[in-house]
Amino acid sequence: MSTAAMTQGQNGLEPFKDYELKITRVFDAPRELVWKAWTDPAMQMQWMGPRGFTTTELDMPKTPGATWRRTMEGFVPATGAPVQLKQHGIIREVKPPELLVFSFAWDVPADLGLSNMDFEENTITVLLEEKGGKTVMTFTQGPFLSASACDGHTGGWNSAFDKFAEFLAAEQPGRVPDANDVPTELHLRRFFKAPRDLVFAAWTKPEMLSEWWAPKGFTIPRCEFEGKGGGKIYIEMKAPDGTVYPMSGRVVEFYAPYRMHFTVTPLDKDGNAIFENWNSVFLEEKDGGTELTLDVHVMSMTDVAPMFLRGMKEGWSQSLEKLAQLLKTQ
Repeated sequence: MSTAAMTQGQNGLEPFKDYELKITRVFDAPRELVWKAWTDPAMQMQWMGPRGFTTTELDMPKTPGATWRRTMEGFVPATGAPVQLKQHGIIREVKPPELLVFSFAWDVPADLGLSNMDFEENTITVLLEEKGGKTVMTFTQGPFLSASACDGHTGGWNSAFDKFAEFLAAEQPGRVPDANDVPTELHLRRFFKAPRDLVFAAWTKPEMLSEWWAPKGFTIPRCEFEGKGGGKIYIEMKAPDGTVYPMSGRVVEFYAPYRMHFTVTPLDKDGNAIFENWNSVFLEEKDGGTELTLDVHVMSMTDVAPMFLRGMKEGWSQSLEKLAQLLKTQ
């Protein structure tokens, strides 16, 4: 069993055999809509692909044994060069509105920086389950040939599913969230009148990160952030009453100054995880400044987590206000 391959879901990120990824997401939408958004080409084209990529061509039949094809256009994360990425595979199983299984391959893996030592055709399974008026999606893909290829696809798919969550919300303009729900998804956009390199530095350099990463009134007495794939994160937030809230994490994917994915786990006084979040930061140069898209979703939680998660949106909003003030001084 490899210690580098990870599965993401109710148990967070932990070792998984054969470099296979597993992502569990809860969408505030009925299963029929989620299924249609996966299998209707016109709908899938509106969300499929990581942030910064657009699906321009799609042939997605619903007949087992048929070939599917997709073309996405965007920029290579590692270099920023424009690229057209083509994917294909075979539909294996279709069981509406519950199960979709298909093989997955890149036409030219090298376009994504992958070699034959990193990737070969594998299998994707999408399982949809109804739960309390919402849809639990369990997504698996594998096997991968390397930990880096697995991590890269985990980041790419999570970014696509962030777009998916926003798409599903837009398809249901009259849907009102239950006031008693515990938030499991957060998607925020902010514009900063600052260069993208500086905004990315503020997210990744400990001396800058410690100036803004916390709600108003909190300070950061300790901040460690390794800006690289696999880098460690450890941050302590100090509340106005003197209480210290520690958190640990891991950088999954790091492409300066374009995007990064990382996990964060707040810890209790005994060092045990309270919950674990996946975080994606995507930066675009726009209108003489930088537009930030922050996506957060909850991967796992304990019984005490809801009291913290209900303040997640306000906490991040206050932190980003502090970031804006910091950038003005640079």
